[in-house]
Amino acid sequence: MMGYRAVDVPDGTHLGMPSASLTFIVSADDGVEAAADVGQLPLARPQRVILGGLHVRASHVRQRRGQAGVQLAVHPLAARALFGVPAAELSVDDFDGSAVLGAVATELSDRVAEATSWQRAFGVVADFVQRRSDGRDDVRPELHHAWRMMRCSGGRVSVATVAAEVGLTPRHLGTLFRREVGLAPKAVARLMRFETATARIARRVAEGGCVDLAGVATSTGFSDQAHLSAEFVAFTGLPPRKWIGAEFRNIQDGGHRMSDPDNHDPVESGRLADTASP
Repeated sequence: MMGYRAVDVPDGTHLGMPSASLTFIVSADDGVEAAADVGQLPLARPQRVILGGLHVRASHVRQRRGQAGVQLAVHPLAARALFGVPAAELSVDDFDGSAVLGAVATELSDRVAEATSWQRAFGVVADFVQRRSDGRDDVRPELHHAWRMMRCSGGRVSVATVAAEVGLTPRHLGTLFRREVGLAPKAVARLMRFETATARIARRVAEGGCVDLAGVATSTGFSDQAHLSAEFVAFTGLPPRKWIGAEFRNIQDGGHRMSDPDNHDPVESGRLADTASP
């Protein structure tokens, strides 16, 4: 969970990068405009609560001065408890959180907007999470175990190995994954590898350094730089160097708040005033 308040960020658009976490944003302003396709962005309405499932193509987000709110990276297996539906039922092209949460979405956004400090804003969201989950967990333990194995390996462990460990056939495991999160285990593993790679690239750019794409590829489970480049094109439509060039200002301005799953340390920039995490 991270709070953001953009002060010195130019108007524009940036890519919402695919990851192995659900996107959940509670705005403290008029809302966020997002669309699955850049051509749809001019038609997007501001949404005070953004909620999206696991997507394998980058979304497009309108970036405006003064935007503020609280953003969470939500574990997909927590969707039933928090949102009342499995992650597989969350839209990947319509990010209107009120369609899932109803009037609760507006109430939550109002309370975050009224908070007089980050501590109180985080408390509002944390209270929502606690009340919604209330210790419930309706997800099969085999899925929890399988997800932990995949996450701990950075998406490198084979599906066959995971299935054998949790006592299921690869086909049965795939069925359960698709039913719960909307993607097959192999697709989730790809997202995990890509998420780690993009977070490390964004961190290096934010630090003002030169990005060693070959080194990033090797350290995050890709066979080589060409493999990483192919995944970038598949997920974003851009090779990594073009993505870095197109998104460089956004990264430097704090337009990306990515977390490296290996160290849980969010990439952030000093150009977002009052950026905070609990």
